[in-house]
Amino acid sequence: MNKLIEYIEMEEFKKILKEEKDKRFKLAYCLGMGSGLRISEIIGLKKEISSCCNSDLIEKRIEENNKKRKAYFCSKCKKEIKPNKFKRGSEWKIKPLTENQINLEKHQIRIFGKRGKERITTTSPWLNKTNIKLLPLNIERRTLQRRFKNLCKKVLNKNLHIHALRHGFGNYFVNVKNTPLPVVQTLLGHSNVSTTGIYTRANPKQAVDTVWENF
Repeated sequence: MNKLIEYIEMEEFKKILKEEKDKRFKLAYCLGMGSGLRISEIIGLKKEISSCCNSDLIEKRIEENNKKRKAYFCSKCKKEIKPNKFKRGSEWKIKPLTENQINLEKHQIRIFGKRGKERITTTSPWLNKTNIKLLPLNIERRTLQRRFKNLCKKVLNKNLHIHALRHGFGNYFVNVKNTPLPVVQTLLGHSNVSTTGIYTRANPKQAVDTVWENF
């Protein structure tokens, strides 16, 4: 049985937002929960290079023991590179989000993802002309992850990864607001609607309550 995804609920998120005092971190949380952005889409992601040849990594899916897994290979020597042998390069794989990607009047954020993929997602009521001027956010990935994790332990007594914000966005619109899956799929940038369907399985309490009401 697949493990249920971890997400943050709206009321929990409001508690986190109230406790956080740094405006930069607040903005990062709001982009995750309010717009469904990945951490790499908020603060950017540097290219990963191999430690053996200082060359770019090539990502492939290979079959092993009748299962497919992600594998990374050095573009120069073609050897498989384990995750602990990655190094961060100086060039951006995904550039940090900037103010000019946000249109508050149209409630739109233009996202530039990996391999040139683009999508439009929504802004949230937490974004305004003042706080988007803080973009791009110059925050280290580990710093942002650690800050959010420690805050969740302190305020919610939960061990949550920052990706729980993106899952919180998906759960809120699928299970609470009953938004059609294809709409949420578009906003989150999933290539397949079945991926978005994880949110219908993420909140078993709602499913149980719905069935009980029908009885």
